[in-house]
Amino acid sequence: MIEQSKNKLNDKAEINPYVSNLASKLMQTAANAEMKFDSAGWQLITEVLSFAAAAEQRMSEQQERISFLEQLSVTDELTGIPNRRGLRSALGQTLASAGRHGESGVLGFIDLDGFKHINDVHGHMAGDAVLRYVAKALKQHTRPSDTVARIAGDEFAVILKRCSADQGMKRLRTLQKEINAGKVRYGGATIPVKCSIGVQAFDGTTDPATLIEAADQAMYHDKQARKGAHLKTA
Repeated sequence: MIEQSKNKLNDKAEINPYVSNLASKLMQTAANAEMKFDSAGWQLITEVLSFAAAAEQRMSEQQERISFLEQLSVTDELTGIPNRRGLRSALGQTLASAGRHGESGVLGFIDLDGFKHINDVHGHMAGDAVLRYVAKALKQHTRPSDTVARIAGDEFAVILKRCSADQGMKRLRTLQKEINAGKVRYGGATIPVKCSIGVQAFDGTTDPATLIEAADQAMYHDKQARKGAHLKTA
């Protein structure tokens, strides 16, 4: 009878390993003790198994919702890449791994040049299109093991893992050239995209807050240098 109850639950796609194990134990216990139940007893056992299956299902669904909300909290809604919270989480894990395995890497901060002008002239929807373009370009030109994040309005960050400072600098400068060569078409307009970038190397001894500050300062200096170069050629 327990086996029949188990099969009924299985037919309803309600069975799971926990309930299946519970049913098996009940069957074994009943067999060992040569227990005999009347119809009311079997009905009670069936109800217990059904209740256990329903409770386990609710717990599974709740865990799925929690996982979804946790993922949502670290994801940028517009671009679909990690947000600032997601970056900090990934950076913490990366630095911890670097400490355990003696690895190194680089953190790059990227800031779009003239983004306010794009919003003022072409509208915020055009600005959103530019942000999505940059996020896509960053993902396309980095490895799956790297991390790309949008950390503020027009600011992005890239974590390049397991590379030297020179390798990381070269890769991010190449990435900067790729972005700066791009154009976004929106509403009949062709919008050029330009960015400044700051790069800071790290290893397993690097403090996260210090690393972020250094990359941000490097990006600021690059932006000032680009403005100076633009004024000289204007």
